[in-house]
Amino acid sequence: MYWLEVAVECDGEAAEAVAELLRPLAYGDGVVLEQRSDATALEEDALEPEITVKIYLPEEQDAPVVRQRIREALYYLGRLYPIPEPTFRELEDKDWAHAWKKHYHPFRVGSRIWIQPSWTPLHESVQAGDVVLQLDPGMAFGTGLHPTTQMCLRSLEELVHEGDRVLDVGTGSGILAIAAAKLGAAKVLGVDTDRQAVSAARENVLRNGVEERVKIENGSLAAVESREWDLVIANILAPVIIKMLREDELIRYAAGRGKFVLSGIIDRQAEEITQALVEGGADVTNTLTIRDWVTFIAQVRKDVMV
Repeated sequence: MYWLEVAVECDGEAAEAVAELLRPLAYGDGVVLEQRSDATALEEDALEPEITVKIYLPEEQDAPVVRQRIREALYYLGRLYPIPEPTFRELEDKDWAHAWKKHYHPFRVGSRIWIQPSWTPLHESVQAGDVVLQLDPGMAFGTGLHPTTQMCLRSLEELVHEGDRVLDVGTGSGILAIAAAKLGAAKVLGVDTDRQAVSAARENVLRNGVEERVKIENGSLAAVESREWDLVIANILAPVIIKMLREDELIRYAAGRGKFVLSGIIDRQAEEITQALVEGGADVTNTLTIRDWVTFIAQVRKDVMV
């Protein structure tokens, strides 16, 4: 038996669109986003701009008609934004799950967060005082390589205080929830509707020894009962964030003048996010950008404190 690897190289703006296009075809809905980086670089924009989006299909799902369907779907998407042809590679059964790992190396984010793949020895560039996150994302989103996750991690360095309560909506691999705990948060809840992501996140929580402070649950924002969070994180997609702001009262989940880190947003979607935040009762206090990606930092307004 073999596994078919489908890979598309594109830039940051196209990566999310390609990932969502390919996701329904992927085994377990798993999509891998690879982005190369220099492990020793301290610059915030050390990542290379190209991202490789990959999915995997078992042999029984591989057929000429499936490959043609993928080509055609990418062709039509490419009429809106330049997308290259996909490449197809057959991998032996024992190799497919770890094929992407060869491009996933230790690297630094911000001033003191260090992303350490769990299957590699601790890198010599780790410094005293670094917050080390040992991760094996599996097929869950959240390797720390994508600009949206990078900006969230940099934001957490500034926003998380000792004893904080943090909610991570769409936790993926659990990378942000774990980072919050290691930065001092006393209580962290990560939720995700993808059971595969929940499984990967729980394993990463144990791997990092933060199980006393971090809880991972399967579900959406609506399943979260507590509305007393000091910091709420949502690194998902702009349309989902807008829905949560306008229909699910996301702002109401913050305690007092709680803060928000919202990411997964392309620059052309920024205006609608800003409007939804204002309508919901929050002010934008800062934004971070990496190329065409934007992360919003917001805070509940005094006049709408819960």
